[in-house]
Amino acid sequence: TTPDVVADNTSQGRYLVGTAVPAAGLDLRLLGVVLEHNGEVAATASGAASLGHPAAAVAWLVRSLAAENEGLRAGDIVLSGGLTAAVPVKPGDVVTATADRLGSIELACV
Repeated sequence: TTPDVVADNTSQGRYLVGTAVPAAGLDLRLLGVVLEHNGEVAATASGAASLGHPAAAVAWLVRSLAAENEGLRAGDIVLSGGLTAAVPVKPGDVVTATADRLGSIELACV
């Protein structure tokens, strides 16, 4: 189901980690995202696509781990789930994701 895909991050093959961006004062569920593939808009979404709010997906993870007497550790990377459908890529493709007021990341596939 869609919630399972979001919770498991099963539609992502890679992720990028950059410098921290302050999100204080932003309503992450309303934050717009544009995904471009080779310069064309491939998808748009908002943070609400992640179980209604990205924090809801992380809360689900924390509750699920706690039920197994597990938890997150300092330094763990937590992905709140994909906001758009997966876009297949091949060598030479360029993918850009832009989040309103947070910035953009670009990946050149090799």
